[in-house]
Amino acid sequence: MAEAIYSRNTEAISQQIADSARRSLPTLTRRRIHGRVQFPGKTTAVVGMRRAGKTTFLHQVRADRLRDGIPQERLPFVCFEDERLATLPADSLGLAVAEYFRQFPAPTGSATVTWCLDETQAVPGWERFVKHLLDTELGEVLMTGSSAELLSREVTTSLRGRRRQVWTIRSASMKHCDTKAWSSRPTPTRSLGESGLTLNAPTWTGSS
Repeated sequence: MAEAIYSRNTEAISQQIADSARRSLPTLTRRRIHGRVQFPGKTTAVVGMRRAGKTTFLHQVRADRLRDGIPQERLPFVCFEDERLATLPADSLGLAVAEYFRQFPAPTGSATVTWCLDETQAVPGWERFVKHLLDTELGEVLMTGSSAELLSREVTTSLRGRRRQVWTIRSASMKHCDTKAWSSRPTPTRSLGESGLTLNAPTWTGSS
């Protein structure tokens, strides 16, 4: 049974990495993101309400990098909500790195691999994997997931000083199918209510 699960996980991750390198990027409604997104040595956590365009934003970043001349194989996209990864334990997330470099040997020079990790909350303990990527300089990390999970005290502690947040909020005007971006500052804070969590108050960086 364990071997079958391992094989299924490996196959799923292998296929996602291969697909992200060769398939055309999805057509998307571009999100208006203002301000800095890339932070050396830190992961960018894309947070927001459901259907706010978090996954779309990851693909938008990939499209921008591709347009800037970054090879598509340096922009791996892995979604952990894949049903084949339902039993993937956090200590097996290294499969993604091993499988990526099996398919695409380590780039030379200062080339960076931009890991786009979608729905990370599907794998409890994922923050240790992200910290490993940052500690070993295996690339830049952008990720989406449950806002409650990404803003939890446990994750904040584990990735202290290694994470920046980009907020995506659906436009109030349905005439403009767009998203406004928010960035967080250290203070002040406000309560999330019954969840008992605390987050940095967002400061809007978009245009009206």
